[in-house]
Amino acid sequence: MFQKYLEKTFSKPEISVGLDIGSHSVKVVEIKKDKDVYTFKGLGLSAVNGNQPKDFTDAIKKACEEARISTKKVNASVFSQGTIIRYLLLPFMSREELNRAMNFEIERYIPFGKEEVASDYQVLREDASKKNMQILLVATKKKVIEERVKIIEDAGLDPQVVTIDSLILKNVFGLNYPEKKDTTAGLLNLGTKITNINIVRDNFSYFMRDIQLGGENITHLIKEKLDIPDMEAEKLKQDPSEREDEIFKSIEPILGNLLNEIYLSFDYYESEFGMAVDEVYLSGGTANLKKLVSFLSDNLGREVHTLDVIKNLALDRNVSQERLKSVSISLAVAVGLALETFN
Repeated sequence: MFQKYLEKTFSKPEISVGLDIGSHSVKVVEIKKDKDVYTFKGLGLSAVNGNQPKDFTDAIKKACEEARISTKKVNASVFSQGTIIRYLLLPFMSREELNRAMNFEIERYIPFGKEEVASDYQVLREDASKKNMQILLVATKKKVIEERVKIIEDAGLDPQVVTIDSLILKNVFGLNYPEKKDTTAGLLNLGTKITNINIVRDNFSYFMRDIQLGGENITHLIKEKLDIPDMEAEKLKQDPSEREDEIFKSIEPILGNLLNEIYLSFDYYESEFGMAVDEVYLSGGTANLKKLVSFLSDNLGREVHTLDVIKNLALDRNVSQERLKSVSISLAVAVGLALETFN
């Protein structure tokens, strides 16, 4: 999405780089495609030491250096916070008619000037019998994209695609779980500050949103409940050992809030599209939280799994298999961005 606002021309490269710029860290992955084989070629991670643009640019440079990327062309994303997402039901029409209709719909649903926004749309489903089509419309302010692009260009890189975090998760699921093509899956990427939700089926995103809740909230609650310093709270969150039950009980209020947001998202999808969410897949660093899978499974009444981000990726011999496995669950956005080039 939003490629046309970068004024790029596209070919089909064999190499692609995904750049995930988070609030506290930057993750870079390089993937090579040869026919139907996808190979994980490079990995770089770097902490962001501050919140100024230069801090992010410096972290990008360090992560790219570690990954030893072979191209300056990268795909990146922005949070969907502040992004307008609408699901539209329109009469069945040709693509040419749809392009004209979407210009009207953009003006109808976007509360600021059309010249201020970058927008794109995707046909989710066409029903010839009912003579209608369901459309996903996404729009964000050009300023948000321009700021992200500047940070990337200041790091000496050439952004090819700028899309939305939550939308990109479908690429990872589609590659690694082709046997689940006819399954409706709820993909939850639990980050530091934000949890992305994407409901997918047949490699289409039918619903997406960001929840302002993540690992940072959980750490803060552990700190408050146990009256301990930040670093100790973070350590206990990651490895509670014999205090597992105590720690989990202390964070149940936050997990209850997360659960309510998931319920709302799933209910909306089911009412709009008439299909239930069959299974749930977790990614992001917070997905490693002890007992989280069983908690969500018990309360959602569905199978919940951790997403295997690299399941169907071959590994280049220069990539440390041990290190990659230890961080792979947090690479869903970066891998999804790299895969976007090949779609």
